[in-house]
Amino acid sequence: MDKSFKGTEEEYKEFRRKRNIANKKYDSKPEIKAKKKIYKKQYDINNKEKISEYGFKLRERPETKLRIKKWREDNKEHLSLKGKEWRKNNKDKKKKGDREYKEKNRRKIYDKHNEYKRLNPDRVKRWCDKYNHSPKGRIYQHNQNHQRLASRKKRKTDLTRDKIREILNRDKVCVYCGNDNNLELDHIISLKKGGSCMCNNFVVACEKCNCRKSCKDVIEWCKENNKEVPKIVIELLEKQHQGV
Repeated sequence: MDKSFKGTEEEYKEFRRKRNIANKKYDSKPEIKAKKKIYKKQYDINNKEKISEYGFKLRERPETKLRIKKWREDNKEHLSLKGKEWRKNNKDKKKKGDREYKEKNRRKIYDKHNEYKRLNPDRVKRWCDKYNHSPKGRIYQHNQNHQRLASRKKRKTDLTRDKIREILNRDKVCVYCGNDNNLELDHIISLKKGGSCMCNNFVVACEKCNCRKSCKDVIEWCKENNKEVPKIVIELLEKQHQGV
């Protein structure tokens, strides 16, 4: 109750009730609504920091946290749909936000992943096996293996995941026998004989042919096994001699 009000508590409640009715009636006028809207918009622009700070303080209150938690639990489907829609319409923003978060919280993410691996070894193993047998996983493994080989043998490499994908899409099957199982990248000129890890020194071969060929000269090996030297191999060898 306002101390400046002269009267009983009941009279004050009646006064407040009538004043609220009058205020609502006044605020419902179109010209007053328009004025308030303009004022609010201008106030929001001029007091962004103040509003933001107040919002953070409000969300830190225990009762607010409980209310937010309860609302999130009751509206999981709505939040999921909204999240998917936002990620679909704001791919660049999401990528930028993810990158910034990872840079700031590298140690936290690393510890979280290690903890998950420690608590769920079977699930992690199943996921890794599934990923390693997928097209994306095989490309990743090829890239890692050949980058490691290039580093160990001190050879230049221009191999990337996209270029590995191009090589696999170009040849599609083993260039020596036409098999389409257990495909690998094969060096046309082996590293032992001075071959490089550049893209023009790779063709697709199955595991069997790759092991049999080993570090032998590709033309001699084809003649020994009564195989015709693949056209793509001849083309790439010519490019290497031309320095392309």
